[in-house]
Amino acid sequence: MSRFSDLKNGFDQITSDRHWIAKILLGGFLLINPFVVALAPTYIAGMNNFEKSVPWVDTWFPWILGFNVLTFWFPLGFTFEVLRRARNGRGRQLPDWNLRVLPRYAKEGAVKLVLAITTLLLPVGLWMALCSYIFVNLLGLPPALLSMFVPPAMLFVIPFCGVACCRWLDGDGVLNCALNYPKNIRLFRRALPDYLLASLFLIGVNAVTTAFFYTIPFAAVFGLCLVDTWFGPTYAESVQRDLEARAIRVPRHEKEAAVNGRY
Repeated sequence: MSRFSDLKNGFDQITSDRHWIAKILLGGFLLINPFVVALAPTYIAGMNNFEKSVPWVDTWFPWILGFNVLTFWFPLGFTFEVLRRARNGRGRQLPDWNLRVLPRYAKEGAVKLVLAITTLLLPVGLWMALCSYIFVNLLGLPPALLSMFVPPAMLFVIPFCGVACCRWLDGDGVLNCALNYPKNIRLFRRALPDYLLASLFLIGVNAVTTAFFYTIPFAAVFGLCLVDTWFGPTYAESVQRDLEARAIRVPRHEKEAAVNGRY
């Protein structure tokens, strides 16, 4: 029951901020502009078939998409700050939005994207290629069924990416966090059930919100903020368990670094 209490506590930490709805809505708007979501099908249809094109959509969609490319980094940095506060156990769970923090959000958003490429997007891409070869090429299943194989991969790669992000917050280099798979896997395994439980929740939220389509960006930001409130302390526990498992040969400075959040 303690883990379910942690889940409830995560909700409480997010919703206790009296401006949490506005912060989530702003983050969702900057992450994936709702106008991009709404107009993309029409724009793509017009590109494939000139008769279906809508002139004003053809004119404005590239500008809207370009604006989204510029703002995409800020919500990633925003969720990184949520993870930092959960990891360190300090401050309100949801940070503020203001012009002063946008450069840091952009920088940390870029770091998060780099980490996601190697710890989330690349593993999923390899998994989907394998599934396509086995189930479509060899067994002859329809390609439309490939989407069924995405959730099992996401169950593992979402927290795996979270481990890499936490390691960067603890002071490791970006490339080390992105490419040091043995250490990431070791820390991931130290708290495997807890990581998977949080990841399962996020996958469930995404499965529900994709049915409403236009809610996808807002639910994505809310889900990321929520699981980050779990990943932070879970990572701290996995570090402690890893130190205990390696206690025989762990140098004193490494123990002190873990206690101070620099593992």
